[in-house]
Amino acid sequence: MTKVTSSTIINRSIQEVFDYMASPSNGPIIIPHLNENTNISPEKNGIGQKFDWRFNMAGVDLRGKAEVTEYTPPTKVVMSSKGDADSAWTYTLEEADGGTKVIVEIDYELAETALQRIANKMVINKLAQKTVEQMVENLKVILEN
Repeated sequence: MTKVTSSTIINRSIQEVFDYMASPSNGPIIIPHLNENTNISPEKNGIGQKFDWRFNMAGVDLRGKAEVTEYTPPTKVVMSSKGDADSAWTYTLEEADGGTKVIVEIDYELAETALQRIANKMVINKLAQKTVEQMVENLKVILEN
C-alpha cells in the first residue's frame, strides 16, 4: 500500500470540523475528483455506515464500496473502501491554537486492472498527494467562510 498525508489548522471548533468530515455526503464537496458517494446507509454517521463511491483519477473512472470502520467523536474517523482502489482514509483531529488541526492520511492500492489503465505509478502517487493536499485546503476554505 502507498500512503499520502496532509494537514492544516482550521479556525473552527473540533466538533464542527468532525461533524463535517465524518459525513460521506460531504466527501464530493471537499475531495477533488470524487464524483459521488451514493447509497449512504444509514443516514446517521457512525461505525458501520456504508456507501458506494465513484472517483476519477487521470481520466479513469474508479468505483467501489466504503464503510466507516472507526468513529471516535470528535477526534477520529476511518473509512475503508474496496473496489478499483482499496483504501483507508483516516481523519485525525485535535484542538490547536483555538481551532482544529486536521490530519488526513490515505493508504491506498489500485487494483491491477485500474493501474494498467492509468499507467505510471509515480504519476499516480503524485496525483494522490495533490488530491489529499487539495482536500484539506478545500475543507479549510469551506469551514472558515
